[in-house]
Amino acid sequence: MLKIKIWIIAISLMVGSIALLVAAQEETDEILNYYQERANEVFKSRNPISAGLQFSFEATTYRETYDNDYNTVIVDSTIARYFYSFGELDSIITKVLSEKKIDLVDMSYPNIFDGSYLYNFYPNDTGGEELAIGYDSHDFDSTVPVGIALINRDRYFLTRLYMSFMHDEKIERSSKIFRFIIVEGFVFPDSIYEIKSRRSVFSTEYYRLKTAISEIQIQR
Repeated sequence: MLKIKIWIIAISLMVGSIALLVAAQEETDEILNYYQERANEVFKSRNPISAGLQFSFEATTYRETYDNDYNTVIVDSTIARYFYSFGELDSIITKVLSEKKIDLVDMSYPNIFDGSYLYNFYPNDTGGEELAIGYDSHDFDSTVPVGIALINRDRYFLTRLYMSFMHDEKIERSSKIFRFIIVEGFVFPDSIYEIKSRRSVFSTEYYRLKTAISEIQIQR
């Protein structure tokens, strides 16, 4: 009889623990959904491209190319002013021309808060100004980027965005990092870092692009 009572108590404790875990997970999911939905709303209203703004900015880009031992072999740079109209790139004025072709600055980035990802909080949240949210694809073979987004905890706009691209046939490894600032109520990148390793027939090319964005002007 004693063993039966002990067994019943153990089962009751286990069921209670499971119930607490389920309740905690449901609460976490509700909080996560809240931040994802608020960040999605802010993205759609405060992203200059989505809002169709007319604006311009100056971009200074450095390209560093490495050999197979990760030694720097080429450093090149370019400075240009970009003009956008109705959220589309309209024209470019090059101020400093690079020695070799450097890709145009792409300041666009996906709205990772639109609900098409799997989201999770990161542990050891300090409760500070920034909140880290991980985002992953539903399908492992998907070509969409995955990574970590940092948002302002109180105003929900992006402060940093880390993206990894895992499934590109021509590129062995690729990652991109955005850092953001607020200009007249809109969220603009102020720096973009891109790291890639591109496969060729006989070797792999490693390079890094670093772009600083400044002198952002919005035309009303």
